[in-house]
Amino acid sequence: MRLWDLARTANRNLLRAKLRTFLTVMAIFVGAFTLCMTNGIGDGLRNYVELQVKTFEGDRILFVRKKFPQEMEEQINNTGPVEYKETSVDERGNEIDPNSVMVSLEQIKGLESDLPEVRSITPAFRMSAEYITVGGGKKYTVGLGMLSEGLVQKLEVGEMFDGSNQIILPIHLARAFDENVQNLVGQDATIAYRAGQERDLKTRDLKVVGVATKGMISNTNAFVDADTARSIYDEQNAESPNYNNFQNFTVQLERADDELVGSTKEKLEEKGFVAMGIEDIEKRTYDAIGILQVGLNLFALVALLAASFGIINTLVIAVMERTKEIGLQKALGMGRFRVFLLFALESVLIGFWGAMLGIVSAVGVGTAANAFLSSTYLESFEGFSLFAFKPLALGVVLLLVCVIAFLAGVMPAIRASRLNPIEALRYE
Repeated sequence: MRLWDLARTANRNLLRAKLRTFLTVMAIFVGAFTLCMTNGIGDGLRNYVELQVKTFEGDRILFVRKKFPQEMEEQINNTGPVEYKETSVDERGNEIDPNSVMVSLEQIKGLESDLPEVRSITPAFRMSAEYITVGGGKKYTVGLGMLSEGLVQKLEVGEMFDGSNQIILPIHLARAFDENVQNLVGQDATIAYRAGQERDLKTRDLKVVGVATKGMISNTNAFVDADTARSIYDEQNAESPNYNNFQNFTVQLERADDELVGSTKEKLEEKGFVAMGIEDIEKRTYDAIGILQVGLNLFALVALLAASFGIINTLVIAVMERTKEIGLQKALGMGRFRVFLLFALESVLIGFWGAMLGIVSAVGVGTAANAFLSSTYLESFEGFSLFAFKPLALGVVLLLVCVIAFLAGVMPAIRASRLNPIEALRYE
């Protein structure tokens, strides 16, 4: 008997006790449905984060901040009191305050001579703006950010900076000025900001060179080049006691090379800094989503484990009911392996049909939920679908359920294959 014939026979055998088979399949359905939905949520979150985070690119860029001693990190994380440390001086005579997250401009510049593989180091200049307008039209509030040298932003239209006094608008703000955002490229935008000790309102004209693709950060901030950021920062913070002290800065390497990136991170760590690339930031986010996804999947696996006992119960009863039939088949020449395979296929088919029902139902419910949520509760999260169903993930669910079903059916299948045909024919 060929495998296909055995599968057809196994499928017909499941219909002998329709209600019992249906209830077992429904138990598998619950586990498969839950597994698909939890995977769908994880993939939906991953897609959204990828859409938001990957609006910036820069494989030669490292984001650097000051590193605290381990005991201080633990105290900060535990929200406990932090021990005061005395200020020290580095080899160049620059003061280092271990109690502050700030890094002085002198310390930052001093790194350039110690890191020959670095092309440029750019402090994170903090700025704020009151409003922005294009062509003397309506005024809108806006956040100002800076794009470090070597950091590239994905654009809907236009190009990256090629000089100073330039700005890239977020797409939602650009559409407020003109629905056809291409028309804005090359125009002058006027930003207003407060500066000086008297906090006077000043204006500056900046050339619009591009419109940013939507993203978590680029939805709220307009970005200027580093030279413009430095100029505005000086006007706004020259009188501040923290002038030329920065919480973080970026390092641009000469080339994109994993070995070079790794060695530069080690050098910075030796000097008391923590450096991360864009890939490191993405990995942290994906790891957090992965942990959430695993936690949710555990609930589905518990349901599948419970359903596997239903498969065992169904097949054990089937073996008892068909003992004489098995004895007759073995007496007519069916081998032990064929008997084992027949019952194993029955268990796999129970898992297969339960998984298929779960997958189809999950995709249907998820699609309907996405349509409803995108027009109600998630309307402000543009581009976010709560459930994302990937063919590969659905295939893995189907395979996993079938494997669990097969393992559940091994014991009853072995029991059936070991029946003595003479004793089986006498069974009442």
